Amino acid sequence: MNLSFNTLERLNDIITGDSKKSPYRSGYQLVNFFNQFGEEDLYGQGFPARPVYVREKLNRFNGTLAMKEVIHSAFDFIGEDGFNAEDVAYQFNKYLTRDGFRLILTDDYGWMDGNQEVRINPRLEIRPLGQVTLAPTSLISISHEAITEQINKANQKIQSGDYAGAITNAYTLVEHLLKLLLTETKTNFKETEGDIRSLYKALQPALNLDPTKLADPLKPVVGGFQSLISGVFEMANKRSDRHARQFNPARHHAKLTVNAAFALCEFLVESRDYQRAKSARSDDQEFT
Repeated sequence: MNLSFNTLERLNDIITGDSKKSPYRSGYQLVNFFNQFGEEDLYGQGFPARPVYVREKLNRFNGTLAMKEVIHSAFDFIGEDGFNAEDVAYQFNKYLTRDGFRLILTDDYGWMDGNQEVRINPRLEIRPLGQVTLAPTSLISISHEAITEQINKANQKIQSGDYAGAITNAYTLVEHLLKLLLTETKTNFKETEGDIRSLYKALQPALNLDPTKLADPLKPVVGGFQSLISGVFEMANKRSDRHARQFNPARHHAKLTVNAAFALCEFLVESRDYQRAKSARSDDQEFT
């Protein structure tokens, strides 16, 4: 993988720890860090300034397969007291996405313990921008067919009496669609963000969904989707099995949430298709 100068400089700060957002590595530790990738350096008299040494090594590895592992190792401080590797990755992604890659948080498996998320072997891994890792039962593509498939699964849960499960499915569908659209539009977002309100807000500029910038007849309609998003969020938090349940949802609560999620997702896909077609027409006009 080949990274730009600015991305390499940000990575330099992370590896050295000079930004104070990651653990400080001494010259001796930096030598050991790069020796794990095949270098055979020795630390001693005449050792250059730490950032200079790291810059030289990053330039050496840039454009090679080893760069991926260098980045993985640079973020080996996840879970370490005093540092927030996820926040550092979020800031680093602002540069990394320009090079066609993104760091995502992954793990071997996990579960919810009340309101706490438990992750086994959490780690940050590099993914190409076009590759999004989701659960096998989640949304796999941005299409009306894929959305309908997930909505049908939610409706099956309603028919079986699993109203909380249906609400969870509806929320997960919205969350995954928003993340797919954010990835496709190369919009920076936090991979671990589970609040669909924040995800929708991040997506609005890319799909031209800011009500303040729309014509008057559209403002109240499009603006209403923000309230709809908030409603689905509150319903999922209080009446689904995503967290400790505060209320037991009834059938009509589940149907309302699933139908709201369906309307929202269909609108988002239509908006995405419209913006893509609009962009294609503009490109065609430039060459005619």
